Amino acid sequence: MNQQKQSVKITTRIFIPICMFLIGIVFSVLGFKQYGFWDHEPKPGFFPAIFGIVLMVSSVLAFMQVIHETEKVEYHLCELEVIIGAAMLIIGSMIIGMIPMIFIYLFGWLKIMEKTPLKTCIIIMAIVGAIVIGVFVMWLQVQFPWGLLENIIG
Repeated sequence: MNQQKQSVKITTRIFIPICMFLIGIVFSVLGFKQYGFWDHEPKPGFFPAIFGIVLMVSSVLAFMQVIHETEKVEYHLCELEVIIGAAMLIIGSMIIGMIPMIFIYLFGWLKIMEKTPLKTCIIIMAIVGAIVIGVFVMWLQVQFPWGLLENIIG
C-alpha cells in the first residue's frame, strides 16, 4: 500500500479564525480581570468581555467551517478595503486616540467609499457621537485609548 504523507497547509481561511480566537481571549481576559465585568451594574470591562466571548465562539465556528475546504481563496481589492480601513482605524487610534479616529474613519468611509452627502454624514456622525460618548463613555465608563494625544493633553 502506498501511504501519502498528509500535511496541513495553513491558509488565510485557517489563520484568520485562529488569530481572531486569540484576540477574543485577550479581550475576555482584559474585560474580566483588568477592567471588571459586573458589580451591581456593568463595569468598563463588560463589553470587551462580551465581545471577546462572541469573537471566540464565532472563530471556532469559522474554523470548523473551513477546516475541510480545499478551494483556493481569491481576494479582491473591494474586499480588502474593509481590512485596510480597520488597520488604519487601529493605527490611528494609537496615534490620536480611538474616539477621534472613529469620527475620522466614519466620515472618510461615508464620503469616500459610500459617497454620502455632507448633511447625511453630519447627521450620522452626531448620532454615533451621542451613542459613543453618552452610552459608552459617560454611562458604562469604557476606557477608550487616547494614544499619543493623551500624552500631549495631560
